[in-house]
Amino acid sequence: MQIDLAAAPADPGVYDERKRRLVETFTKLYLRGSWRPLERLIRRLHAADAAAVLVELPVPQVVDTLQAVSDLRHAAQIVNKMPLAIRHQIVEALPHKDLAELLENFRPDDLTDLIQALPDEQRDHPLSALDAESRSELDTLLAHDPGSAGGIMTTEFFSLPEACTVQEAIEALRGYADAEMVFYLFLTGEEGRLTGVISLRQLLLAPSDAQVADVMSGRVIRVRTDTEEEQVSRLFDKYRLLALPVVDDNDVLVGIITVDDIIDVIGESTTEDMLRMAGTRQSEMLTDSVFRIAGVRLPWLFAAFLGGLGATAVIGQYEEVLAQVIILSAFVPIIIGMAGNVGVQSATVTVRGLATGAINPRDTLVMVFKELRVGLLLGAFYGVILAAYGFWVYDSLQLGQVVGLTILTNMTGAALLAVSLPMLFVRLKADPAVATGPFVTTAIDVLGVLNYFAIASLIYGL
Repeated sequence: MQIDLAAAPADPGVYDERKRRLVETFTKLYLRGSWRPLERLIRRLHAADAAAVLVELPVPQVVDTLQAVSDLRHAAQIVNKMPLAIRHQIVEALPHKDLAELLENFRPDDLTDLIQALPDEQRDHPLSALDAESRSELDTLLAHDPGSAGGIMTTEFFSLPEACTVQEAIEALRGYADAEMVFYLFLTGEEGRLTGVISLRQLLLAPSDAQVADVMSGRVIRVRTDTEEEQVSRLFDKYRLLALPVVDDNDVLVGIITVDDIIDVIGESTTEDMLRMAGTRQSEMLTDSVFRIAGVRLPWLFAAFLGGLGATAVIGQYEEVLAQVIILSAFVPIIIGMAGNVGVQSATVTVRGLATGAINPRDTLVMVFKELRVGLLLGAFYGVILAAYGFWVYDSLQLGQVVGLTILTNMTGAALLAVSLPMLFVRLKADPAVATGPFVTTAIDVLGVLNYFAIASLIYGL
């Protein structure tokens, strides 16, 4: 059966059906022991598509299938496209010899990512499978912070001495087929210091006897090994780069970062921010124990729990108001819920904007004023609806006024809190993605209930 996932249509349903049929085919060939047909089928698939099929199978079956693939570079690419938790299980399950051959075909930066994500007690098996040269190169990369330019760069790159001619550069390029990126050629001077860059197009169009130094650009956008990966991603986005050179403190070229690595960084950063705002993390989904998952989530939920206790205490202070106007209790869920929803929306936009650089902490007043207007508009819209509902259903003008005004003020206040707190945390050098969620939730719950009963007391004259 020949199913071309690489030509997958836009309709996800059709793609999923093709993938399902491939999973069935893989399983049948595996159970029959038809390794050659299975290998031929895998070779015809793009690494990403092969990975998408294999992750649907049991890990022991995946390991056996990978061992049947003679093209180790393709096998390494397939493994690298799999979710991190599956990669870890494959690394643990592969025999030492097969693991060594597979890891030799990983790009240095991908291998670094794989090892860095492993718990310390699980690193010995893959590290012992590496030869001395690969281990030395890996140790160099592992020395850098995983969230820095040095942690995501690759040391497999192509560079040229600035003193060579165009013809010499082309000849050198032909002999370096394994280079990570040849769209840009980086030039170095004495002691390997970065001096310039030339595009492949410029190189091919230049006279063959010209000096590369005469046609190169000396203005090179570069980053140091300790530059944060989010700053690196902003440079890629701002200048539309395909590759970015990484230098050390002496301006010596030590690696490059390619655009495909940055795409991964952006995706991981977005996911990480959203999960941290929710008080959890991605790794817990498959690899963490139940107790570890509970331990990770407990602090965030404890903050929300305290907020709930605070709201309960506020309601207790207004027991007499509730006793006289018992219907007020029926509106507590919607009063808190609507304000909380606005807060989540505003906080998500603000935290993500701060992470990507789209929002600057200096823009605090602008953002606060903008969210004030947004909160007023939303609060007015839903306030009118809820006021009309309270008056029409319960035949009480006072009740309509209370719930309408409360929704208006609570939604406005929630929007203001949700945009102000992340800005404040940035100025306090705290991570807004971690701190915003519980603080916003707690503040909105307590202040929302307090505001509700204060307005009720005022309007009912209690």
